[in-house]
Amino acid sequence: MPPNPPAQISLAYSRHAGLIAIAHGEQWRWAHTALAEGSFTKRDDGSFRAPGGSVPMAAARLLPITHRHRVEVQVNGRPYLGDVADQIAARLPGRWTAQVEIYSHPIWQEDLLPYLWERGELVRAVEERRVPYAAKLSNDTGIELLLAERGLEPEHGYLIGAFAPAEEFEDSYDNPHAPAGIVLPSRPRPAARVITGTFLPAYHRALHQRRTDAVLAALDAIGAEYDALRAMHTSGRFSDGIPLSSPEVLQKVESVFADRVWLEFLPVLTHAPGVLDNCATAVAHYPGDAGVVRRLTDALAFCTPAMKVWQDRLRDLRLLPHSALEPPGQMRTRLGRQVMPALGIWLAETDAFARIAHAALPSPIPTAAMVPAPAARPVLPPPSPSAHR
Repeated sequence: MPPNPPAQISLAYSRHAGLIAIAHGEQWRWAHTALAEGSFTKRDDGSFRAPGGSVPMAAARLLPITHRHRVEVQVNGRPYLGDVADQIAARLPGRWTAQVEIYSHPIWQEDLLPYLWERGELVRAVEERRVPYAAKLSNDTGIELLLAERGLEPEHGYLIGAFAPAEEFEDSYDNPHAPAGIVLPSRPRPAARVITGTFLPAYHRALHQRRTDAVLAALDAIGAEYDALRAMHTSGRFSDGIPLSSPEVLQKVESVFADRVWLEFLPVLTHAPGVLDNCATAVAHYPGDAGVVRRLTDALAFCTPAMKVWQDRLRDLRLLPHSALEPPGQMRTRLGRQVMPALGIWLAETDAFARIAHAALPSPIPTAAMVPAPAARPVLPPPSPSAHR
C-alpha cells in the first residue's frame, strides 16, 4: 500500500446532512481533534457533520485548524457515499439497507480481506490502496455487498463486490468461486440496474456452485469409509477379511466413525439447503428428480435437532465453563450416530444430486434460503447397502 499522510480528513457533501467529514490515517486521532475544535459533531456511523451555516464557511473555518494539527484535507467531488448507497439500496429488488463503514486506521481495511468474496478491482483496491470508508448493502435474504468509491471524481464510478454468507463460509479470500466485482456507473439509478441485471445473477451462480462443490467434497470424503463400515456389518469381517472378534469391536469401529463423520457431514447440513432451494425450482416439472430433491430435503430436516444441539454447543462454549459441557468427543459421536440414516440417504443419492445441482440455474432474485422446520422429525428408511457405489 503506498504511503499516505499520517492524518487526513475527507470532505463530501450530503444532501440530507450537509458537509460530512471522515477522519482517517495512521494518526487519525489528530483529525478527530481538528474536527472537534472545528465544532463538527460525530455521527453514529463514525463520520462527522459540520456545524450549521454554509458549507464554504464551515470548510474555511476548518482549514487553519487542520494545518495546526498537521492534517491533510481532501475534498471529494462526488456526493457523500452514504447518500449514494441509500439511493442504490432503494432501487434494488427486495428489501435492502445501506450502512457506511469507516476504516480510520489503514490496517482496519485489511479486516475485510478474509470475508470479501471477490476477484476483481475491489479486492485489489483494498489490498493496494487506502479505502478509508465504504458502504455495506444488505438484504433480508442474507446477501451482503460492499460499495466503494473508485477515485474522487464522479466520472470514476463505483466498485461493487460481495461477501460470502457469514454463517456458511469463514474465509473467502482468493476463493476460486468468487464472483468478479464490477465498476458501476456514477449515478444511482443506472448503478442499481447494473447490480440487478449483471452482478447479482453472477453472485447467485457463484454461490450455488460453491455450495454444490462443498457438499460433494464432503460426501466424497465420507463415502468410502461408510461403504466399508456397511460391508463389515454385512460380512462380519474387517476390510482385509479378518473376522470380527466380537460385536463390541464393531461397536467401537462405529463409534470412531460417528465421531469423525459428524464434522465431515457438517458441510452438507450447512450448504445443502441453499442448493436444494434452487434444485426444487429447477425440477418442479420432473417427477423423478423432484422425488430425489424431496428425499434429500427430508434427510436434512431429520438432522435439524442435531444441528440445533451443535449450534447451542457453539454458543455455550462462549458463555459457560468448558467443564460444565458434554465432552466434545462424546457429543460428536452422539450426533454422528443421530444423523447416520440421513447420511446414508445422501450418499445413496450423491450422483443424482450432483447431476440435478449442476443443471439447476439459480434465479437472479432467489427466495429466502430454505430452512427445513418440520412439525415432527421424519422417519427415514435405512438406505439399501447397494444403493451407494
